[in-house]
Amino acid sequence: LLQYGHSTVAKRSLLKSLKRLGDVNSRFFHGKGGTVGRGGSPAVYRAVLSHPPNTIDGRFRVTEQGEMITQSFGNQAIAERTLDVYTASVLREKHHTTTIPKQQWRKAMDLISEASCSHYRQIVREDPNFVPYFRAVTPEKQLSNLNVGSRPAKRNPKGGVESLRAIPWIFAWSQTRCHLPAWLGVNEGLSVSGLEPTLQDMYKNWPWFR
Repeated sequence: LLQYGHSTVAKRSLLKSLKRLGDVNSRFFHGKGGTVGRGGSPAVYRAVLSHPPNTIDGRFRVTEQGEMITQSFGNQAIAERTLDVYTASVLREKHHTTTIPKQQWRKAMDLISEASCSHYRQIVREDPNFVPYFRAVTPEKQLSNLNVGSRPAKRNPKGGVESLRAIPWIFAWSQTRCHLPAWLGVNEGLSVSGLEPTLQDMYKNWPWFR
């Protein structure tokens, strides 16, 4: 929810900017991670159909993360099935009646995104105990030394946790079965005062949120 909440707010902002520029075609790049923490969704077909209005429109660019290659393209039959799902979902989305988010839903997502992001950053970046805890309970340092990635584990070799790339960050937490990046901040986002009736309406009538 944390990632998708920020994603929909960002996409809305980008669409507004493109509209101001005039006749500009947009194509959003969807990095389909294997885990929810990396933006993945096992229900690809439903995920594509639930995208915000005008963010696909027959044009869908996607990347499969490395750990998902075998699962999605391991042999010819699986690869054909994966491409079938992508093709069918994008074609249907083009002729699919998309739910237009109500203004109150948009405001709710802004509040959820702000609250969840604030809590996430407060724990990860501001709590002095977090980094020692992260390095004590996860094999982050050991994973950084493994020769299994195509890029360095950190964008800045001298940087802290904030400079870690997505793969070592998610993989480190996956080894503990904690999966912290997938849920940290969700409770705070959904607990914003006064949103319960709106959240129930969103869950019932907005496929993207559901």
